[in-house]
Amino acid sequence: MPRVRNKGNNPPGQHGEKRKRYSSAYSFQNREKQKIKISYGLREKQLYNLFAKLKKEKGNISDNLLINCESRLDNLVFRSGLINTLRFSRQLVSHGHFLVNGKKVKTPSYQLEVGDVVSFRKEKMSQNKLIKKNLEQNVKFPDYISFDKQKLTITYLRHPFPEEIKKDIDTSLVVEWYN
Repeated sequence: MPRVRNKGNNPPGQHGEKRKRYSSAYSFQNREKQKIKISYGLREKQLYNLFAKLKKEKGNISDNLLINCESRLDNLVFRSGLINTLRFSRQLVSHGHFLVNGKKVKTPSYQLEVGDVVSFRKEKMSQNKLIKKNLEQNVKFPDYISFDKQKLTITYLRHPFPEEIKKDIDTSLVVEWYN
């Protein structure tokens, strides 16, 4: 009978040495940048262009970055609880199912202004099974939006405060990355 050797917990390689890995400043910055990209559904070029635009504006860039991401149309539809995933809200917006102030908008990255009203383009969209199911759930939406369940309209009341945006993202590292 062949002898079975206990391989243990050694890493692969001839000597199986355990190395202590450390994280560099680059890796921390990259990780924070990836968190923003993933949580808001942005691509690299979109995030870079957004940063370049915000760099020219007055105010704190890191706070403005999150506020700008929160005021995107696809994100606002997702935050209202009308749709359960950001990707699905992005798809519905890009297929032209939403109106902003009565005008059809197909761009998920459309920046909403304070006072904008978002509604469905067609009434029959409210009969969608997924949307009906989400309306039955009692979803808590942020204070900076108002959602009317009878009319199915979302009103953007004000820009969110940086404290309201519950993200474990250190935006100062993202600003360092792009600087």
